This record gives sequence, C-alpha cells and structure tokens, in this order.
Amino acid sequence: MRVIKVIDEDTLEMKEVVVEDVTEEMTEEAADDVARAFKQALNCDPDEFAKRYKEFKEAKAKFDELYEPFKLNLLSLYKDRPDIPKSVVVGGSVKLTHVAANTRNTIDSKKLKEEEPELAKKFTKTTNVAATIRIEEM
Repeated sequence: MRVIKVIDEDTLEMKEVVVEDVTEEMTEEAADDVARAFKQALNCDPDEFAKRYKEFKEAKAKFDELYEPFKLNLLSLYKDRPDIPKSVVVGGSVKLTHVAANTRNTIDSKKLKEEEPELAKKFTKTTNVAATIRIEEM
C-alpha cells in the first residue's frame, strides 16, 4: 500500500488516498511481449532507462543543493544593487533573470464553492487534459 495525492473532481481539492499496488498476473509470454514493447517505446533497455532516471534524480538533487545558496546570494545582490541588469548571460549559455517580488490575486475556489455554489458552477471551466506518463521512484 502507498499514499498518493489526487484532485477531487467535484471540489478540485487535493486529497491523499491510500492505494494498493496491484500487479496483474501474466504469462511469461505476455510478460516478454510487454518487455519488448517497453524496450521499443523507451528506445533502450528498461533497466538502462531506470538507471538513467536515477542518475537524473541524483544530478537534480546536487543542482538543487548548489542552487539554493546561489539564489539567495543573487537575491541579496539585486536587493543591494538595484542598478545591475535584470537579465544576465553567464557562461555563454545560461540566462539568469531577476523577477522582483510582487503580489498575485487569486480566487479561493474552495470558499467560493462553499458559499456560492451556483456562481462557482456557472464559472467553472472544463478542459481536456492530454495523457501523460508519470515517473516515480519506487
């Protein structure tokens, strides 16, 4: 069993749901067929894909470790030196852009649905969401 986060279609609220990991029983022939199909779709061996995904996650963690103090230093720099350009290219290929703090107005959809359900329903927009592939480390 594991806990996943889902969005309730009626309330649009995020909820945690406990799900059982269910694995279908397959014949060896069917399993081989699925493995071949995945190998073709991934354009590499599934184990190689998993290895590369793990390497990507490790590289991202290392980057995040470097990025946070770097970001804090740059934010401090822009606070102390408002005269410097908002966008700067570093290393010839990476563009850094300072985005100033601001405010954002949003609608509290949960409160709107509770207090004015008809109004919320009137202005609710339904959109189609394309299929995607979610990758998770197990």
